Amino acid sequence: MKKNQTKRDTRSFGRHPGQSCQAEPKDLPRQAPSRSRFSSDGYSNAAAFLGEDSPLLSSGTFLRSGLTSDPELLTSMYRESWLTMRIIDMPSEDMTRAWYRLSASVTEEQLHALRRLEARHSVKQEITNAVRWARLYGGSLALMVIRGEEDRLDQPLDTDRLLPDCFQGLLVLDRAQGIEPSLELVSDLDDPDFGLPESYTVNLDTDNCRSVTLHHSRVLRFIGRELPRMEMVRENFWGASEMEHIMDELLKRSAASANIAQLIFQANITTLKMSDCGDVLSAGTEEQRQSVEYAMGLENRFRTSFGIQLLSRDDSFETHAYSFAGLSGIYEQFMMDMAGAAEIPATKLFGRSPQGMNATGESDLRNYYDMIASLQERMLRPALEKLLPVMAVSCWGEAPGGLEFVFEPAMTAGPAERAELVRTLSADVIEAFRCGLLTRDQALAELKSRGGELGVYTKLEEEAGIKKKAGD
Repeated sequence: MKKNQTKRDTRSFGRHPGQSCQAEPKDLPRQAPSRSRFSSDGYSNAAAFLGEDSPLLSSGTFLRSGLTSDPELLTSMYRESWLTMRIIDMPSEDMTRAWYRLSASVTEEQLHALRRLEARHSVKQEITNAVRWARLYGGSLALMVIRGEEDRLDQPLDTDRLLPDCFQGLLVLDRAQGIEPSLELVSDLDDPDFGLPESYTVNLDTDNCRSVTLHHSRVLRFIGRELPRMEMVRENFWGASEMEHIMDELLKRSAASANIAQLIFQANITTLKMSDCGDVLSAGTEEQRQSVEYAMGLENRFRTSFGIQLLSRDDSFETHAYSFAGLSGIYEQFMMDMAGAAEIPATKLFGRSPQGMNATGESDLRNYYDMIASLQERMLRPALEKLLPVMAVSCWGEAPGGLEFVFEPAMTAGPAERAELVRTLSADVIEAFRCGLLTRDQALAELKSRGGELGVYTKLEEEAGIKKKAGD
């Protein structure tokens, strides 16, 4: 037990992977003695030989101690495990795939200018990367690169000082690069970052080891899985890696897959019965034991592909076929547990068709996309609310008030389902208009309001205004 505690005591939260765990640089004021602690988590039962110290084969895959604070292990898992890559990448890409739609009144020309600016600087891809590394390492930052503000990175961002064509894209920095949040926290109650670090120290020039301080108003902050306040403080105000609570299920599935693959090479279990083998191995001399091993090696060597086996008169040779019955069901259960831990349907995570009578997988996908919608509100909305005004000034010359946006639904409906939704959406409005409960303008406004989510009836108000003007 003391050995495991000593090993875990070397963990440090938010430390750069190249930084020593035994000695801290004197110029870093944020090291707090209370942040080093012993950790003993996970299920363990010594009497039943279950847990970390178990001699079972399924327990001998990895040794871990604080997964979030081990970026090298996380990087290896992401590069080598296809399941880890899919668990990290799939929700990140689904969150930004449908992107967003401005609900404010902007002209088509302004909207096209904004989209061109996004495409020129790959804003959508950079935000996807920021979300990806936040899920893997527990946190990431995206610095808004603004022309003319290079010498004021440690000062608050003032949108009134920004000029047209000033936005130059995003620079994504993941937590593993050694981002150091300041000990000073935002104290302004009106600031969306209230209670979070006032600034972040990063190393942008790795060759010269030049550190740069970034004010929190200039960066888009992304965190992984949220933690309680005290745990977040211990993690240097970051979240936990998404793989931390999935690791146990990933180990089980990986161990099961590797052992099933190994059984293919042992489909036939060969037994050789020798009358005096047990006596020689237990009570014989070392020379006799070596002679038995030599004889067994020769017999195995001279066994041909035609099934000929050389045996002594009193020996016997048998072959037993190994049964794979039941392994498929066990492996399927490990896959279901893996999908449940990752909160991704097995049909999407493993690329398999739904199973069972009348199974379509639609309910599982709907639950998954509901989770994606909640992640968009938690991770993307704060970032876009800070980014869009800067981009608006850059391409429009000003940031209009009430620049609202909504996220497009990630789950798209087919043509038949879409037509049914539109019919259901408009039936009561049309009936109310026919009964005289709504005027024509009220009905058009209601249809336009409802059709925004499906992208229909978007021109009704505009056409109504044109006809009204022509009538005047």
